[in-house]
Amino acid sequence: MNYQEFVGSVTGFLRETLPGGTELSLIPLEKNNGVILEGLSVRREGERAAPAIYLDTYYQEYLAGQPLRQIQETILECCEDSCFFGQFDADFFADYRKVKPTVVYKLINYEKNKELLGRIPHVPFLNLAMVFYCLLPDTPVGNATVLIHNSHIRYWQITCTELCQDAKQNTPRLLPAEVKSMSQVLLELSDGMEDSKDEVIPMYVLTNSQKALGAACILYDNMLKYCAECLGSAYYLLPSSIHEVILVPEKAVPDSGELAAMVRDINRTQVLRTEVLSDQIYFYRPESGRLSMVKE
Repeated sequence: MNYQEFVGSVTGFLRETLPGGTELSLIPLEKNNGVILEGLSVRREGERAAPAIYLDTYYQEYLAGQPLRQIQETILECCEDSCFFGQFDADFFADYRKVKPTVVYKLINYEKNKELLGRIPHVPFLNLAMVFYCLLPDTPVGNATVLIHNSHIRYWQITCTELCQDAKQNTPRLLPAEVKSMSQVLLELSDGMEDSKDEVIPMYVLTNSQKALGAACILYDNMLKYCAECLGSAYYLLPSSIHEVILVPEKAVPDSGELAAMVRDINRTQVLRTEVLSDQIYFYRPESGRLSMVKE
């Protein structure tokens, strides 16, 4: 079964199963780094908002051997669980006083998102961009995020500067940073089963408490300085993904070119296209307190 046949099978099943009056439509959804994914929009009768379900992931599960019926049932459950959109206060985004406590920021690649950046408020940072979103935690389907567009701030009659100030206050509070050694991270991921061997190169992981969109922690006040104190030296900063960065003490790496090659290789083989932050590596020097790009 090819992708179009798979989509037809899923939408046909949902049309037969969901309540009458439910509207199903396929829409292109722009993700990070210019990646366009197809989403299935599900709008129940009388509702003002509609959740969108990405079908690409489910098709990959089908190709991997997951039974079609099981996938259809899973998608149906998503449609039913997403009823919180119908119960959600649709007037929430009309009042910035309500939105303000939820505004946070994340980091994305500037060049790969040029077209998107023309439509959203942002602040350039080196070869990256700080962009803003609303974090809506503890919904029936987990945390939800809503990217803030220029149309939002025009409607709210606020500036990008005001939005940035609010995000700078909220982000460290809602998404506190965590710095751990790579060996500790691997130990936690393996539930204590990972053999704690000495690392060839000492590495540390910086992310947030949710381990999602945590690369933005490098923008927290005094965070880079704090990391230098933890490592006891200047360090290289490797953009592992939009979710975390890796810190490597300067004295542990005689040739930064090897680090740059490693980042490029990982981005192309192990990181989803939508989660790549940058091929560029960076360097933090405590004496200057500045993060800079490393030239090859």
